[in-house]
Amino acid sequence: MKTVYSFLLLFGLFSSIAVYPQSNNFFFLNEDTPNANKKGIKVFGDVLAGSNSLNTQMYTEVLIKPTFSKSSKSAFLDGNHTRTNLYVSGMCGVEYHLDTARYFFVRNTGFQALSSDKDFSELMFFGNSPFRGQKVATNGLNYLQANTLSVGVGLDIFNGRKLKIKSSIGLSVLNNYRRVDANKLELYTATDGAYLDVNLDGVSIAEANPGTQGAGLSADISLDYHANESNTISLTVKNINGYHLFDNQEIKIDTSFIFNGAPFDVFDMETSIVDYLDSTFNETINRNTTKTNTVVLPTQIKLKWTYKLNARSSIVSSFETISAGKFGMYAQAALIKAHNNNLKTKTSLGYGNFRGFVWGEFVEYRANKYSFCLGVNNLQAIVVPTKTQSYGLSVGLFKEL
Repeated sequence: MKTVYSFLLLFGLFSSIAVYPQSNNFFFLNEDTPNANKKGIKVFGDVLAGSNSLNTQMYTEVLIKPTFSKSSKSAFLDGNHTRTNLYVSGMCGVEYHLDTARYFFVRNTGFQALSSDKDFSELMFFGNSPFRGQKVATNGLNYLQANTLSVGVGLDIFNGRKLKIKSSIGLSVLNNYRRVDANKLELYTATDGAYLDVNLDGVSIAEANPGTQGAGLSADISLDYHANESNTISLTVKNINGYHLFDNQEIKIDTSFIFNGAPFDVFDMETSIVDYLDSTFNETINRNTTKTNTVVLPTQIKLKWTYKLNARSSIVSSFETISAGKFGMYAQAALIKAHNNNLKTKTSLGYGNFRGFVWGEFVEYRANKYSFCLGVNNLQAIVVPTKTQSYGLSVGLFKEL
């Protein structure tokens, strides 16, 4: 499979040697023509699911059943990973562009992220029955989910000959917020399954009441430095944010106890973790409950180098991280090529600790004053879902006014 990926990328590189006149008609695949946008309306959306240890067949099974098949369970248990990383995100939005320098936007985003030791992930996915008579421990558990709705404006801050700075800022509301962090968790299941012996160290659980849970600001900023006609270095920081929570509970736990009762699904959105702990362990757990007024969601940082092969073809290499690597790092190399004034494509290969290997294919087609873009990450997941660890889909439509 790696040989196929390499061939596709090299084929694209060598097919782009011919020199064509410059074209900047494109509005989505515009990394090599960042000032392409004109007055118009842009509608877009994307979804992404990635993991270092789950494959795309497992995602599908959980969405439909929701449970793992016997073959998927075996594939997970037989994996050689020591940690389980999982990241799922989705976004949709509308932008109204006044010109190349100013636009208004409405965006709705959501994500879930998990990082834990393999054994503890196995316990969460399949229950504690396989661990009877055993102790399961995790050194470092992080789980976070949130949805935001933002309304704001984007504009050019500085537009020099070599340096260009752009930014966007918006008012945001927060909902579906939940966070679980732990320095150490240990669970021992009795041989007969009669009880659990639990040891919690540095556990922090935070969540807000249902509905609109907070409000705040979020901003993006990007810097492009054009060193010469062929080389551009870019730095983008997305989701610089801060939220005021209307009513948020946070429980901090450092204790040990023995429990004989019903399990709790940490991913169940209908049930409050805090309320469950209060009702189930009110007399058992030593805990400190506080009100938290502010929260900061993960920020994404991306460093990119664009090398222009000719007027129509460019190579783009990038490295990005979410929450300083806590929820993922990803490196990618891509070829962007304008085949004519109406058709542009992008082929990419990448690897991330929350996504595995990623092969991406994107196409943008422009007709009259309309531009349509479709992108797919890991198209091979349709054919070999058990060998693919992530998938993604992005769509976009731009109407020039």
